[in-house]
Amino acid sequence: MTDRKNLQVRTFAFEVDERAAAGDGIPVVVSSDAVVDMPDGPEILLHSPEAIDLQRAPLPIIATHRSGQVNVGVIDNLTVSGGRLRGMATFGTRPEAAGYRDDVVNRIIRSVSVGYARIKGNIRSDGVLHTTRWMPTHTALVAEPADINAGFFRELDSLPEFKIEVTQPAAPAASERKTMTVETQAAAGSSAEVETRAAAQPQQPTGERAVEMERSRRRGIENICKANKIDDNLRDYWIGTGLSIEQLSDDVLKVIEERSKNAPKSEAAIGLSEKEAQSFSFFRAIRAVVDKNWNNAGFELEASRAVAQRLGKMQDPNKFFVPFEVQRARRDLTVASASGGGYIVATNNMSFIELMRNRSVVYAMGATRLSGLVGNVTVPKQSAAGTAVWLANEASTVTESAQTFAQMSLSPKTVGGYTEISRNLMLQSSPDAEGIVTGDLAKICALAVDVGALRGSGASGEPQGIVGTSGVGSVTGTSLAAGGVLEFQSDVAGGNLLTESFGYVTTPAVAALLMVRPELPTTGTTRLWQGSLLNGSMFGQRAMSSNQMSSATMLGGDFSQCVIGEWGVLEIEVNPYANFQAGIVGVRALLSIDVGVRYGGAFSYASSIT
Repeated sequence: MTDRKNLQVRTFAFEVDERAAAGDGIPVVVSSDAVVDMPDGPEILLHSPEAIDLQRAPLPIIATHRSGQVNVGVIDNLTVSGGRLRGMATFGTRPEAAGYRDDVVNRIIRSVSVGYARIKGNIRSDGVLHTTRWMPTHTALVAEPADINAGFFRELDSLPEFKIEVTQPAAPAASERKTMTVETQAAAGSSAEVETRAAAQPQQPTGERAVEMERSRRRGIENICKANKIDDNLRDYWIGTGLSIEQLSDDVLKVIEERSKNAPKSEAAIGLSEKEAQSFSFFRAIRAVVDKNWNNAGFELEASRAVAQRLGKMQDPNKFFVPFEVQRARRDLTVASASGGGYIVATNNMSFIELMRNRSVVYAMGATRLSGLVGNVTVPKQSAAGTAVWLANEASTVTESAQTFAQMSLSPKTVGGYTEISRNLMLQSSPDAEGIVTGDLAKICALAVDVGALRGSGASGEPQGIVGTSGVGSVTGTSLAAGGVLEFQSDVAGGNLLTESFGYVTTPAVAALLMVRPELPTTGTTRLWQGSLLNGSMFGQRAMSSNQMSSATMLGGDFSQCVIGEWGVLEIEVNPYANFQAGIVGVRALLSIDVGVRYGGAFSYASSIT
């Protein structure tokens, strides 16, 4: 596996466009990070500015790989982008060089073969050589694939030492590697040109399998990055470092989380400063809709119109849009009392989103939240693992198996919260009145999000909740005792998904039942549920009760595996005539969210608890 030579060649295609006919340089792909089945095994060349040693640039172009050839041109302006080393080919003025240029322009010669020296690399457990440092030395024109045993290299003044790090299959961590030095050979013609795997026949079935698996991995990463609008540089890094799809899942989620925390680009984000976001008043906007008079709510009207314009919607006289910055802003408002010698009352008026999250059980239990989303989001997840096989003897072969991957897709689903306020309350102008309105709407939306995340049906516009997700474990609820409570944890541990984030959610009735049930049925005096009825613990793990759960049910699991996506378009609609006789005004909030579960096996569920 480690008998690798450091001088190699591989073939890539010219890119010919109108500039070539005008006498300008010809764009050419010198090399790429695609997996190539080389004579000594499959290989990937890492393509990054740090990985490629360009001290021999510009690269000479020779006519063929036969010895004694003179240069017919050079490739300069070398850059690395999109996992490819690109350059501009310029040919000489001698008749021979001009003839080769004409063949390239006329698409008679379509390929260029690059020669390169390996400097450093590591062999992964799947047999693929990942060359992390290499030096292109020359290029050669080829009209069709050369003989596999033929080859020509320009002599180097001195060859760099080629080091291979071999990843040990039995190592407990991928970072533990054994390094060894391989002597390099400098004889011309010792290596041969090959096509990419599409044209070459692998020498061993294991090599073919490794190449196919690598191509599948690359396609998966490219599709995931495209779906989530992830930067090409990060995509190339993930491809070049050999990251698996399963490992990529965690990184993609982190990227989306950081994006939502640091630089939200919600459709409802209009660029308000923190001070402007703090000055936005739900209450003033609601009163303006009721009175059909926006004179005292000019800023709110302007902000709502800006959001509507970004959404491509008309401004409705009975509704207004809340900018994303306002939904996330935390405000500290101080007002002077009208009496009592000017007493100062400090009111901490939290944002709508923070209020909603504080009233949500799934958020409190550690659900992963992605805010400020734009468009659909796709995160890969592993749905089935490969199979390990013991080899009985030297003639035994490993049974082919493959990991199976699925996608967790999040798309906006709109939830509505409705509350009613009196006209007398609207006549108030205190921060307390503002807090009553936003707090009530946030509570209602939080209840709806909780139900959707915990046990949503996945139909009629409702997200698919945890309970109905495929792969969730099952615990018998009859006469639930210590063994059953521990079974929740053992179910999750069976899938290697038990973490410190594990917790229980059940109903207050079930929590009360467990508060009087002994932890050890025969001799113990400690109760199963310890702490308060709303917030307690069982066997050292956090437990909460909520009426969002169905009657006589319990859900246990790692709630960080539940992902809640938030799209930042909060729409408030006002009905001035909800109860005309009593002067009651109805207020409805519409919020777009979705729920996804990364691993169903991270949860277990019990029903009919007695």
